[in-house]
Amino acid sequence: MRIAGLLVLAVTAVFATHAGALCAPLDEIRRILREDALVPPAPEVLEALDEARLPELLKQIDPYARYFPAREYQSPVTGREAWIGIGAELVVRGGEIFLSIYKGGAADLAGVPDRSRLLEIDGRSVAGLEPVAVASALKGEEDTAVRLLLARPDGRQETVTIIREPFKPLDVEPIPPGDRQVLRIREFVAGMTRPALLATIDFLARKGAARDGLLIIDLRDAGGGDLYEAFDIAGLFLPAGTLLGSIQGRGKEVREVRAPSGEKYLMPLALIVGPDTASAAEIFAGALHRQGKAKLVGQRTYGKCSSQTDVRLSDGSVLRYTNRDVLLPGGDSCSGAGLTPDLEMSGATLGNLPMLVQEVEGAFAPK
Repeated sequence: MRIAGLLVLAVTAVFATHAGALCAPLDEIRRILREDALVPPAPEVLEALDEARLPELLKQIDPYARYFPAREYQSPVTGREAWIGIGAELVVRGGEIFLSIYKGGAADLAGVPDRSRLLEIDGRSVAGLEPVAVASALKGEEDTAVRLLLARPDGRQETVTIIREPFKPLDVEPIPPGDRQVLRIREFVAGMTRPALLATIDFLARKGAARDGLLIIDLRDAGGGDLYEAFDIAGLFLPAGTLLGSIQGRGKEVREVRAPSGEKYLMPLALIVGPDTASAAEIFAGALHRQGKAKLVGQRTYGKCSSQTDVRLSDGSVLRYTNRDVLLPGGDSCSGAGLTPDLEMSGATLGNLPMLVQEVEGAFAPK
């Protein structure tokens, strides 16, 4: 489960409260949806939009539509320079809350293992709390302390005190020990993730990773991002001219996207996916899988192969809505179906990256 995406940004997200009705430019919103939405709403549905129920009514039209007042909108690349907090995201599974640890963040430096289960914050149990309330409890000012009771992936409980501090999340995270090619991508950010991937692969090679060895990319927490960044990265692993996918807007011709020319990576790929792998991440994984370049390991993905756009309105507010469908090589969409892994993993194994890597290497590493 993810709040505002498929994950809760435990330390960095801003959870706005709304008092009273929104002051939204409804006529602009109606015109944009009427002219550009992938699925045109019925006239009576558009006419029924009102400020008091705008978020609810937009989701009835388009499950991914959202309205942001000007003071609340944050573009995908805004605020990535430095965050203050413990350096983790919340992952909700079956009513339990786990920490997805950012490399280099305070929790990582304190030795908190990835996917530790959160039990208490400053002596208060998180059982029964909404994820937003848990995220709020984890936030705090720089240099303040928070005491967490955790259950490690091996089941042992421990209490850890973490000092909240600024950190900059890596666009691509190398997974220790660093002498093999295991990376994590959480989001496909325009103009940032591709160069970060190139630099990280080069870094691992200099640390001793075999350039022709298996490259494992962890996409379990990748809830989406920029569509074209995902295509650009997929193109690094496929010959020039290979079909990556097709994009179709309402009433428009299907436009094919193909791998560009340039230097290519030839190593075999394994992509770790799960229920939170969505949107641009699914399209990236689907393109490589359908073209026979990558194996998928984990659990079925979320099932969202559509693309949204953000439009700035006249008052500075922003409307997000679905305007394109993305077809994988072969002509089908993953929307509603997701991607099925070649190697299925249990929920317990999916939450244990060292075990996952061991399974992947045993199944797919060159002999």
